[in-house]
Amino acid sequence: MQEADHILIPLLDGRHALAQIARVQYERLLVFVTDSQTAAGAALKPINQTQILAVFCVRKTELTDSHWPVIGYDAIPHFAPFEKKHLSEFELTDPAIIEAFANAIHGLYPWDGFPDPAFFANMLLKPDTLPPHVRMTADFAKPDDFA
Repeated sequence: MQEADHILIPLLDGRHALAQIARVQYERLLVFVTDSQTAAGAALKPINQTQILAVFCVRKTELTDSHWPVIGYDAIPHFAPFEKKHLSEFELTDPAIIEAFANAIHGLYPWDGFPDPAFFANMLLKPDTLPPHVRMTADFAKPDDFA
């Protein structure tokens, strides 16, 4: 994976969330996660700064093209708060947490599904503005509902 690569984060329903590698420094990748969904064969469109909901730093060795496929590359959106910071200043995030976050912003995983109900909100660039498709635990069917 290289700077400017568009990557797909798998979602629980078989779709994919769109993300982009914004920077690479040594073994670290800065990943912009968007609120967009796309597929492997879809035409690439530039990512707009307003689509970016969160920014994560991951170890390059923790991501594989087979799990988070690269689907092409395009210009990286100008995002001043992240351009001058060294990636060692960012806390590393486990890719599984990023996948849970992506599923939560697309309404496929409960937004309040972690012990800290604000866990995902604290990852947002704008923690006070929830993505439109967010669903809470109470919005999901319970096992008793299927009896």
